[in-house]
Amino acid sequence: MTSRTALLPALFLGLLLPLLFGPSGPAAAREPYKIMMVLWRGCEDACRGFQDYLRAQDIPVDYLMRDVKQDPLALPRLVAEARAFQVDLVVTWGTTASLGMLGRHDQVDPDLHLTDTPALFMIVTDPLGVGLVPSLERSGRNLSGSLVVVPEDVQMRAIQSYRPVKRIGVVYNTDEINAVVSLERLRKVADEMGLTVVAREVPLDERGKPYAGSLPGIVADMADEVDLFYIGSSSFLLVHRDAFTSAAVAKGVPVAAAGEVPVMESNALMGLVSRYYNVGQLTAAKAEQILVGGKRPEDIPIEALSRFSLIVNMEVAHKLKLYPPLGLQRFADVIKVSGQPHAPEAKP
Repeated sequence: MTSRTALLPALFLGLLLPLLFGPSGPAAAREPYKIMMVLWRGCEDACRGFQDYLRAQDIPVDYLMRDVKQDPLALPRLVAEARAFQVDLVVTWGTTASLGMLGRHDQVDPDLHLTDTPALFMIVTDPLGVGLVPSLERSGRNLSGSLVVVPEDVQMRAIQSYRPVKRIGVVYNTDEINAVVSLERLRKVADEMGLTVVAREVPLDERGKPYAGSLPGIVADMADEVDLFYIGSSSFLLVHRDAFTSAAVAKGVPVAAAGEVPVMESNALMGLVSRYYNVGQLTAAKAEQILVGGKRPEDIPIEALSRFSLIVNMEVAHKLKLYPPLGLQRFADVIKVSGQPHAPEAKP
């Protein structure tokens, strides 16, 4: 009798433990997903938005953070590394990193590009124009991604609602395919709207690299020819934003930007933008579909955010005496005053 009595608690525990620690319990807790993030200029807002989203969803992740520091020669090594570590997902930031890791859809080389690892891209100016995908609805590849740039026709209408302009100045780095594509799209829109684009290439230094020291001189030379400078997609101008925008303000010419950084952190006057943080969250929602939901990347449409943010740098508006119309202020998500920007975060 004593032995049978002693056996009952053990039997009870044997029945209870699977209920306590079943598929959702600690014993069955999933190993973290391995995500390689290939970054072009460090972990900025899009990168942080991506990580914050997955953290908020309680999705365990081990990150392999790889910053190529704007060196495309580092990308082939990262393709090999992603395969060696057998990561579950690769996330690429920017046009150059995405093309280097994933290749054009019609020129994929399995020896050079990732084909067997799911991938997501973000902060790519024009995935169709650069040949990353043949369609936004379905990539036909083991990848998907998010759109970032507000279309140029919408940008130009926003600018015209702030201040009518006729001549748009663009300074661009010919080494950046995204900058070249952005200029081509702007020229097409300008023709349709009766605007003139005045473009100037950034000269190269003795090493064959774009020479940042030329920016103030280029801006000064163009100032009398243009009503406004426009920064489309350009990592070069983002890095050297202070030199560019300060030179423009010194000449009394406003700068409009397609990204938030030149407005929020420098001296651009305005921007109609997709907030990078929110683009990162949108991309992470697609990562959740792939990793947790089991969806194939090629079946996930490439989409933009459902809302844009109008940012006005009021300090610059005061310097230039170019204040936004009252009607436009009602739609501004961000007005920068005394270096203290604030904006509500939109959900993807």
